[in-house]
Amino acid sequence: MFAVTRRLSASARVALAVTLVLALGSLLLTSVGYILLSRRLASDLDRTLMQESSAFVAALQTAPAYSTGDLEEATRAYLTGRVGGGTESAAILLVRFSGGKVISNSSFPLEDAPDNSIGTDEGHPIRRFATLVFEGDEYRTATVPVLDTDGQAVATFQAALPTAPTKEVAAALLRTLLIASILVTTVGASLSAWVARASLGPLHQVAKTTQTITQSSLSQRVDYDGPEDDVGLMVTALNDMLDRLENAFAEQKHFTADASHELRTPLTIIRGHLEVMGMEAELVPSQQESLVLVMDELERMSRLVDDLLSLARLDAGAMRPFGPLDLSELAEEAVTRARGLAPREFTLERAENASVRGDRDMLLQALLNLLSNAVNATATGGSIDVRCTIDGGMVRVQVKDDGPGVPDSDLPRVFDRFYRNRNSRDAQEGGGSGLGLTIAARLALRHGGRLAAANHPAGGAVFTLELPLRRDRALEAAGRDRQSGKRKSPVRGH
Repeated sequence: MFAVTRRLSASARVALAVTLVLALGSLLLTSVGYILLSRRLASDLDRTLMQESSAFVAALQTAPAYSTGDLEEATRAYLTGRVGGGTESAAILLVRFSGGKVISNSSFPLEDAPDNSIGTDEGHPIRRFATLVFEGDEYRTATVPVLDTDGQAVATFQAALPTAPTKEVAAALLRTLLIASILVTTVGASLSAWVARASLGPLHQVAKTTQTITQSSLSQRVDYDGPEDDVGLMVTALNDMLDRLENAFAEQKHFTADASHELRTPLTIIRGHLEVMGMEAELVPSQQESLVLVMDELERMSRLVDDLLSLARLDAGAMRPFGPLDLSELAEEAVTRARGLAPREFTLERAENASVRGDRDMLLQALLNLLSNAVNATATGGSIDVRCTIDGGMVRVQVKDDGPGVPDSDLPRVFDRFYRNRNSRDAQEGGGSGLGLTIAARLALRHGGRLAAANHPAGGAVFTLELPLRRDRALEAAGRDRQSGKRKSPVRGH
């Protein structure tokens, strides 16, 4: 039950709770009303039977004698004109004498009921109420002994009324209460659902708006024109939090961009002076070694500053308009450029009509970052396979290397800023900024795609850049076999 309600929305849970309360309350009131009425009707029935018994006893007290004959005459006189059993409200009155003779105001032989034999036996005079069933009908009876002047029981008087009328009244009330309960519960459920949706509806707008807010669209705010209730206070607090986040991100972006830009000039000056020093000054071997070390660190710092500046520009969201381009051709160009990074063996598999929409320079940068990462993960002479394919409405470029791969525990954070694979050559030699894969992943997201990392079963890492195929090309590709548009063209070089 609780697992089911957890999957419901907040408004649905509120409406369900109100409906359950109304249903339980209506059921309780219906049960109490039915029980009270049934008891009241049963009490009225017993009171009527007792009145009949009292009236008969009072009538006998006016008789001149209590002989059997006089008692029979008085009984007949009392029952004359009181026909019973013909209507629901007419009581059946009968008197059984000690000889077994029965005088009754009805032709209905109630005295023959199996459960009534003791109750009308004058040898066992009792005063009691009883309920018995005879010929399919239920009757309520009141039995009293008839005593002579010596206090001996000479007959037994019994008054009986059918219980069906009272039960029908109680059943009618029960039906009425049930119908009223259903109507009240239905109306209450509808009203509670409407009120819950009206009150909690802004929460859906809040969720919808917050889902579209990213660090590049922090200027969005949740629109709310309702009262200053709990929901209104929450929306106000959320918008205030977004204001603070926007300001914080803006300051961070400006700082990163400004710092990266300002650092480039002093780094260039320092590198220039060191190069002049290395060419003009006569340095001893230890000084020359230190100079080379400083130059390497300056080069790495320059790459780090450039990468930080690229990330700052991505965070700022400034982009040129996208245009159509062939990702397969772009991958070939990236492979051609990557051949000059280090002596590696490259293999390229292209795909026909791998057309996407994007920024050429940005996607080329993403592919070069992936290839540079593969170069750093492999040894001299290692192989790097680049494969471009079309699958449905997506274009995929896979870059696989034969290096040691990425530790499985590091796969979830391989695209984090400043993450460096401890198995890569750059990490072991102290190079790399740890931002190349982060920039590639951000560029993929900017183009509506994604970048995934995995380890190949045969060894090495596999990075997959996935971008949406242009809509017109996707429609063309859907009408032909996926494999017919592919051609394999190995490109090898060192």
